[in-house]
Amino acid sequence: MRFLVDENVRKEVIDFLRSGDHDILIAPSGSKDSQIAKIAKETKRIILTHDQHFADILVYPPEEYSGIIRIKIHPPTAPIIISALKDLLKKLAPHQLDKKLIILEKNGFRIR
Repeated sequence: MRFLVDENVRKEVIDFLRSGDHDILIAPSGSKDSQIAKIAKETKRIILTHDQHFADILVYPPEEYSGIIRIKIHPPTAPIIISALKDLLKKLAPHQLDKKLIILEKNGFRIR
């Protein structure tokens, strides 16, 4: 899968995705949400972020993106996030993320 990873995502999570042969692009440091959204659209990548603004479907309609995964895990420890991502990636094929907002939680995920 092709991901655009927000700068707020831990390095260990990025390393985990890279180890699974995913294509990772890290958003430029200091990027505004609108810049991240634009890059994601232009490069057809799934946004991976902790930023709650990306869960606002009025501002960021999921149907305009290749997918948005909003990590909603507190505390945001790498092992818990990686475990949740493993579960998500095992259960959903890439086409099932397209045009969807995924809220990733410690014990599962919700699709909008």
